[in-house]
Amino acid sequence: MLVMQGEDRSKPWLSAEALAWLGTGADRTGDVLTLVVRARDVEGRGEARAGRFLVATGAIRPLHIDGASGLARTPWGTSLEAFGGVPVVARFGERDYDWAVGGRVAQRMAERSTLGFAYLQRRERGRLSGEEVGGDLAIVPLHNIDVATRAAYDLVSPGLTDALASVALRTTDWRVELFGTRRSPSRLLPATSLFSVLGDVPSTRAGTTVRWLAAPRLDLLATAATTIIDDRVGGDGTLRATLRTNDEGTASVGLELRRQAVPGAEWSGIRGIGTAPLSTRLAVAAEVEVARADHPDGRGDVWPWALVALTWHATPSWDFAGAAEGAATATVRSELTALLRASYAWGGPR
Repeated sequence: MLVMQGEDRSKPWLSAEALAWLGTGADRTGDVLTLVVRARDVEGRGEARAGRFLVATGAIRPLHIDGASGLARTPWGTSLEAFGGVPVVARFGERDYDWAVGGRVAQRMAERSTLGFAYLQRRERGRLSGEEVGGDLAIVPLHNIDVATRAAYDLVSPGLTDALASVALRTTDWRVELFGTRRSPSRLLPATSLFSVLGDVPSTRAGTTVRWLAAPRLDLLATAATTIIDDRVGGDGTLRATLRTNDEGTASVGLELRRQAVPGAEWSGIRGIGTAPLSTRLAVAAEVEVARADHPDGRGDVWPWALVALTWHATPSWDFAGAAEGAATATVRSELTALLRASYAWGGPR
């Protein structure tokens, strides 16, 4: 993977970035993931992008395109966003008459609320293949209460594609949230751990999350929700504790317990997390997860997953990082993945 970013102190309104997968052999050729030039107003009145990038605006689903987008904000609180381009195909495959356009209009109201409407249309070989509308609303009725909701609706195959509603109460030490969602995690989020893979099923959830700052360095979090998967009703819950072991927050240890109890998807798991600076230039992070399915069906009784990573700031311009991940899952007896990264910043210290 090659990552490049460019900025200019004399032109702070202009930047560029690229992310390319270089490939590992004849059957895994490289590809460009992002390659975008961005121009933005330094006072936040708007920006424009061109190249290959990910569009994610309002309630509509994220879209990977080769194209352009623009955003403008007015002094009276209106924002207008529009984008258009060709949906990305792996390794620059054929895209005859494929294109996508869309946008969002939003209005800030009374400094405490924002209402937005979004639209997306996709065509394949010139024929309509997808059309979606969505709305989002965020309200702060009081200084310590947040209300947010969004929904997206498919016009081609009529039906709700994604929906969220949330009400949260905040104090100095507490945050209590009531939420309801309807979504497919595989469509919205990457699978970054064993827990996310096991919980990666389209579902409807409703529940509550409570976060408590129990001590200046100790966070406690609990989530309980009712889950519906393919008309099967169950529940899931999470308990998590995170202890910061220094004042800067750069070192911490954490423990998480998780239980999902939906017929056909019943499992329990435990996760341990730790991060620590070994010196002013060297830091280490590690995670260990162990999951056990109630009905493994001959796929092993326990599935472990572990990750360890090191970061070294060798000089003000050079950074090096390495990570190794090992796992045994319901579909893979064992696997090992390693990543090495080197980065250099031109123009002196960052």
